[in-house]
Amino acid sequence: MNGLIQAFLKKVIPPDDSRQALRLRRFFMALAIYGICGFLVYLAYRVDVMDRQAIVGYVIAMPLVNVVFYTIFRTGLNLRASDPSLTIQQICTGIIVAMYGMYYANEARGLFLLVYILILVFGIYRLNTRQFVFLSFFTLVTYGINIVLFYTYYPDDVNFTIEYFQLAVLSIVLLVFSVMAGNISSLRRNLVSNRAMLKESLEKIKHISITDNLTGCYNRLYTSENLDREVNRSLRYKRSISLAMFDIDRFKSVNDTYGHQCGDRILVELVNRVTSGTRKKVDWLVRYGGDEFLLVMPEAGGKQAFQTCQRIRKLVEEMQIEWEGRVIPITVSIGFTCFNPAETAMSVDAEQLVKAADKALYKAKQTGRNKVTADFIKID
Repeated sequence: MNGLIQAFLKKVIPPDDSRQALRLRRFFMALAIYGICGFLVYLAYRVDVMDRQAIVGYVIAMPLVNVVFYTIFRTGLNLRASDPSLTIQQICTGIIVAMYGMYYANEARGLFLLVYILILVFGIYRLNTRQFVFLSFFTLVTYGINIVLFYTYYPDDVNFTIEYFQLAVLSIVLLVFSVMAGNISSLRRNLVSNRAMLKESLEKIKHISITDNLTGCYNRLYTSENLDREVNRSLRYKRSISLAMFDIDRFKSVNDTYGHQCGDRILVELVNRVTSGTRKKVDWLVRYGGDEFLLVMPEAGGKQAFQTCQRIRKLVEEMQIEWEGRVIPITVSIGFTCFNPAETAMSVDAEQLVKAADKALYKAKQTGRNKVTADFIKID
């Protein structure tokens, strides 16, 4: 049964456009209001306070109006309007239908004035005070038209003193409602705006907290939050993962000779070179500390990791850093490790991989620098 209901809902409210789906859900809310009003009209007819013509007209108008609006939404014609929800158009249509019912409500017109408020509530989250004032004026005009029709066709059957009094009360109620509804709508818009600003601020704060402010790559905090997850995913799906650790050869002497501003510039250019030699949106680079960096290469086997490391080494070696009229040669030593869970039942964690990469980097430093070495975790 639930499957049939969901299939039906997918047909009447297409899920491929979330905004249009929301507008259609609001349309069906309006349809529910029509249904409530129809039930009230029927009750009024049954207790003999409303003429039969009201039932006939409502039965014709309600399906016709809603079929037209549903067709407009499903064909996308509403997207041409400044308000694709067609809130004002739907409310005005509802007011006109209510005007028709009021005409045949006889002595119960005073009670049915509440229907106007029920219709106007539909726009409480979309419209501003000015728009509510317009709709209130439109409502009063429709009720005034009814009074004119009473003068024309039923001058002796209608108590116009009561009608004028009801019109005056309706005017005050609609004015107060317009102000209150407009303020509620304004508060909602402010809350939505503030929520969007808060979300954007939180995203910026999060980005700052996990990003190295000098080089723009990730910092060590990002590693602690995400490397375990990356390794676990590798184990779960039996896919390789490689890590490379590298730092700048003799970087301390560069800082001592040319100063830290020069060192900062070298670090920024280094990151730019390294990221140009890695897979975008797949590999991620971390400033692990000082001039030491960690490169995480998901789903990269040993051969691919070695090729990436060699490419990085050559890119850095080709860097031309000019400082105070001198060209500063820059090289890096790189150590990497690779683990393929498809080849063994053995399990590893992030700490083991980082230690293996760091051990490989130490080997590269000890055996001449400006080179790539590997250290693979032993598989028993």
